[in-house]
Amino acid sequence: PNFAEQYIKNMIPPTATIPVIDITPYLDISDPKGVAKQIGRACEDIGFFMIKGHGIPLSLLQQVQCEATAFFDQPLETKEQTVAPFGLGYMGQGTENVAATLKESTVQDQKESLNLTLPVRENVWPKDMPSLSDTCKEYYTKVNNLASQLMRLFALALDLDETFFDDKVNNAFTVLRLLNYPEQPNAIAPDVSQMETMTRNAEHTDYGTLTILWSPDSRGLQAKSRQNDWIDVVSPVDHFIINIGDLMSNWTNDKWVSTLHRVVPHPVTLGQRRMSLPFFHNPNPDALIECIPGCFGEDNPARYEPIIAKEHMEMKVSKALGKEEKME
Repeated sequence: PNFAEQYIKNMIPPTATIPVIDITPYLDISDPKGVAKQIGRACEDIGFFMIKGHGIPLSLLQQVQCEATAFFDQPLETKEQTVAPFGLGYMGQGTENVAATLKESTVQDQKESLNLTLPVRENVWPKDMPSLSDTCKEYYTKVNNLASQLMRLFALALDLDETFFDDKVNNAFTVLRLLNYPEQPNAIAPDVSQMETMTRNAEHTDYGTLTILWSPDSRGLQAKSRQNDWIDVVSPVDHFIINIGDLMSNWTNDKWVSTLHRVVPHPVTLGQRRMSLPFFHNPNPDALIECIPGCFGEDNPARYEPIIAKEHMEMKVSKALGKEEKME
């Protein structure tokens, strides 16, 4: 069978799906609990959901994509002038190996990235690209605010006070990543046995609390269900894809699942350039992550030792980059 048929055959029957949640009733306070309930269900079932009604204009997202394209289209030696420790600034193809954060792996990711944090500082943000800086700062501020709103929804979904996480994320370590998967003119459609080694971004879980992802075309992104099936995550262009990370699993004692996900060649977009903008939200570096009330008991003991967020992040980033990295 050809790649497309094989791909469809290996996709699971749609018993597990990625829900779409409208967060308007939280933002306008007409039904915060109703939104939180939907989010709680999604985090228990699959750890992935899409949101609409978030208030961030599509035009801004497209502007960020446009600026990112201009950055990645520059010569490699220009891009390599923007580089900083801890995976910040520019990372070229083959620098990162996210599979190694979970197991022994030599699969290098077929992507390049520009990894930004606020406040703006040299070597992290490109020099001489003022419109990229202005656009990304505007988007960063908005998406960071959205992450804070989602953390409050998470607290409500876990039957906690809405502000439960506030003092654990009021100095959150966050990173806006602009990802570019370059065109692969000679791309060959992999068969199913090759999917693990021919991924464009190997299977991994995210490290922190939550990820807010936007992509102009998310085809190729897959999430693994609790039944161990790979599910295509195809998002309307004006929605965000949200998934939770490892530290949220730690906090909830695995009640919520930090889901394995990957980017694979997709039959319709095979070999084409692919871009996405994930925003990674993590707790305050000094936050102690320990099982939260209501997620453990006599018959369900805590599965994780308490850990300082910074130590967990340093361990994960060091594994992904293949060398010891410290958070500055």
